[in-house]
Order: sequence, then structure tokens, then C-alpha cells
Amino acid sequence: MKTRRARAGLTTLEILVTVAIAGVFASMAVMNMDIVKRRQSERNALREISSLANQARTYARTSQYPVRLSVATNVMGSTLLRWEQLPCDAAHRWGDSCPANACLTNACGKGGCECVAQGEAISIPATLDASALNGLCWLGRGGAPRYQAPGSATCQVAGQPPQQPLRITQSKDGKLDHVLQVDGLTGKPRMVDCTQQPVDPICNIQ
Repeated sequence: MKTRRARAGLTTLEILVTVAIAGVFASMAVMNMDIVKRRQSERNALREISSLANQARTYARTSQYPVRLSVATNVMGSTLLRWEQLPCDAAHRWGDSCPANACLTNACGKGGCECVAQGEAISIPATLDASALNGLCWLGRGGAPRYQAPGSATCQVAGQPPQQPLRITQSKDGKLDHVLQVDGLTGKPRMVDCTQQPVDPICNIQ
């Protein structure tokens, strides 16, 4: 009888230990799955950002209207990125008065800025910070890039091209993740993964 009780107790203990171990592995599996989903979401967003930048440049070159990127937050708190095709003043369809004054510091649909067209917005995961892309613009004349600080006038011929690659950081620790490099002459964008290419000189920006 004593032997049977000992064996029964040992068996119960083994079951409890097995259940506990299984719970630990299950928790680890869930955490790993969350990490995989997060990274997949980031990769998808980065591909879409790169594609969107190329679309904006192409629209500017073919339409002869300036096109800029705009970062906004919707009512749900999600960050959205889209391109905006900006209008010129009516009397200067092909002149220097482009974009229209109302659009220099206003987003489409605000402050009298009525855009010619807008691209479909893409959602940016909370783990990525794409705020540096806000205000990046391609002029209608050949798609030359312009970039000025958010909130200031953008898309003007007298503006400056991006002086350095535009950072896309992980908001958790600010670690440099990806950068969008825009050629100052042609406006061609290039996404660089600094986690895979840390020796790339553009990954050393501060």
C-alpha cells in the first residue's frame, strides 16, 4: 500500500510539473508569435512606404504638379501616411506659384487647401516612427525633391532637398532601424535596412 501511495503521489507531482512546463512553453510560443507578427507588420509597412514614395515621385513627374507625403493620425489613434497632389494657383498652372499658397502649410482639405488628388493611406505600425517623412515633396518639374521641417512651408522651388536620409526609428528605444534616402537631384527614394546593413554610411546619421 505504501508503495502504491508513493507512486500515486509521484504521478500527481509529475502531472503538475508537466502542466507547468507546458504552460511556460505555451507562453513562450505566444510571445514569439507576437514578435513574428510585429516584425511582419513592420516589413509590410516598410515595403509600402518605399512603394508610396516612388508613387509620389512618379505622379509629380507625370502630372507636373508637386506631390508631398503627409503623416496624420486618425480618430482611432493610428498613424497614416499618404501622398497629396498639390494644386497650383489658378493663374499659374505651370508657373512658379505652385503649390497654391493655401497648401504651403495646410494639409489637404484644411485651410482652403483643395488637393488635385490623394493617394490611398497606408497604416504605420506603432513600433515605427515615420514622422520624418512628413513634408517630403517632389516638385512637378522633373520630380526634384524638397524637404522642410513639418509645419513650415513645403514644396517650393526655393526649398532645399533632403540634407540627409530620413529616419524611420523604432519608437520603443529610438534605435535606428530603417532610413529613406532620397537622391537630391533625381528624387529617387531608396529604403535602407540599417539592421542588416549597419556598415552603410547613411546608417551613421545622428
